[in-house]
Amino acid sequence: MKSIKCCQKTINKKEECECKNSLDHLSRIEGQIKTLKKYIEDGKRCEDVAVLTTSIAKSFDTLRSRTLKNFFVNEVLSDRKFSKKQLEKIDKIFKLYKK
Repeated sequence: MKSIKCCQKTINKKEECECKNSLDHLSRIEGQIKTLKKYIEDGKRCEDVAVLTTSIAKSFDTLRSRTLKNFFVNEVLSDRKFSKKQLEKIDKIFKLYKK
């Protein structure tokens, strides 16, 4: 199995690269912000602007939470290997944090 560089470490190609996921997420946020600018330029209703602004904020919160989780797993707990079940528990903790 071929390995690739991701998040300052080498991972198996089958593993999910969180750096790529974060970049994809940022691209979606960037698209939402471009749309928001267009809404404001076009004089869209305040309600439409507010709904999109809330969506952008939630999307950014999701990215922030995932980044914090990855920092925790990769930096704070870097000397440990985790089972899928343990990683699911960590995910659950950070989902609670996000609420």
